[in-house]
Amino acid sequence: MKVWKSRGGVLMPILDTGLLVNREARRTVSLTIHVMNRGRQQATAGIQIYSAVTPRSKQGDSMEGEGQSQQSGYGQIRMERSTIVQLQPEQKASCTFMMEHDVSQLQLYGVRITTTGLAAGEVTAAVAERDEEGALIVQQQVPVSGGYMDEMMHAYVANHTQHSITVIQTATHTRIATIALPAGSSPRSLDFTPDGREVYVTCQGDKTVRVVDTLTHEVTGEYMLPQGAVPIAVLIAKDASIAYITTLVEDYLVIVDTVTRSLVKLVPLPKGSDPVQMAIAPDGKRLYCCLINKAGIAVLDTVKQSLLPMIKLPHGAKPSSVAITPDGLLAYVTDVHHDRVYVIRLSSNTMLAQIKLDAGADPQKLVITPDGALAYVAARGGDEVTVINLARNEILTNIELPGGSNASDVAITPDGAKVYVSILTFGYVAAIEVASQLPIAILPTGSFPSGVAISPILLH
Repeated sequence: MKVWKSRGGVLMPILDTGLLVNREARRTVSLTIHVMNRGRQQATAGIQIYSAVTPRSKQGDSMEGEGQSQQSGYGQIRMERSTIVQLQPEQKASCTFMMEHDVSQLQLYGVRITTTGLAAGEVTAAVAERDEEGALIVQQQVPVSGGYMDEMMHAYVANHTQHSITVIQTATHTRIATIALPAGSSPRSLDFTPDGREVYVTCQGDKTVRVVDTLTHEVTGEYMLPQGAVPIAVLIAKDASIAYITTLVEDYLVIVDTVTRSLVKLVPLPKGSDPVQMAIAPDGKRLYCCLINKAGIAVLDTVKQSLLPMIKLPHGAKPSSVAITPDGLLAYVTDVHHDRVYVIRLSSNTMLAQIKLDAGADPQKLVITPDGALAYVAARGGDEVTVINLARNEILTNIELPGGSNASDVAITPDGAKVYVSILTFGYVAAIEVASQLPIAILPTGSFPSGVAISPILLH
């Protein structure tokens, strides 16, 4: 993978045409964008089509109020369209992606592609301009320019007892905003929409799920749940406009549409099962949900939106978190009762291995690095973060935290460079460098930071 190093950070490639000027004669009517992964590993590409509107143009008047915009030397840069695609390794069917977009009404436009993943540096793109008859006018390779992934990522932290969200820039480790939520809302966990424009927050205090705009840092939507249901976790599908919410007391898997912000379906789960954390398979066809009081993992067919046979765990197990390897072959499940991490082969839903943690570890959240090499486990009872070598299914190291930390949630940046751990007792998030396995920053938040999430590729 082609990765540039600078200022002690990782510089990931961004492909950008820059602004292109439409012609008066033989005018460009549509763009054909072709993106290809030439690497041997997976990559993710965020494709963004933007336009520029000069302050005096009539086009600016006609488009007023539509879409997102930001100021530039041209007046406004407007985001016309954005999408995120998963690119499989070269020679596989889905290693390429093609899309078309109408630009007949645009005078200035451009295409920007932000890449992440192990093969991020191997992604290439070409843009073809076509006339009204579909004939090719010109085609160009999209040039690569350096761009800091860190500068495009933010950590959002849910402060449970302060009823707020702290926003931290991962590049500088500075707080850039504090988002106040209603008193008594008690936010618990968060997840981002694939384009990074919104973050969903479960609020246990008033039994709602709120939607926060990541540009304005304002609450722009709210989901009300069935009476008595207390939201615990939220997970948003990466290739569909669907969010999944688990609820306690009334045990549901709630499915909502993130575009229409409407309820799609309530999937009842076994009474008293207390569904908590979830994970979605890379192909998006299965969702796995921990049933902490039923010693099992509920499996949802996301296409039919119906439950499949449950994955049974050892007697007495209390699964608290589940994560799936990037190849979709294995699931790793934490058990707070037996202090174990279970390795499940998903093709047969059978136990492959058990990884024993320290007694009293009380493992909470588990995340897997983008390359599938390591897993990080927030061990609340052990005041440490356990790092697991997934090739051998053995503990690599334990990263010590201050005594009484009560580590709760853990998240990893899309480039796999840093891990963030929420520390309940002391009101901060610890940033850990993956390369050295050492804490590199202590980031103050609000009181009782129960959840942390890292923004994906930001397309605004």
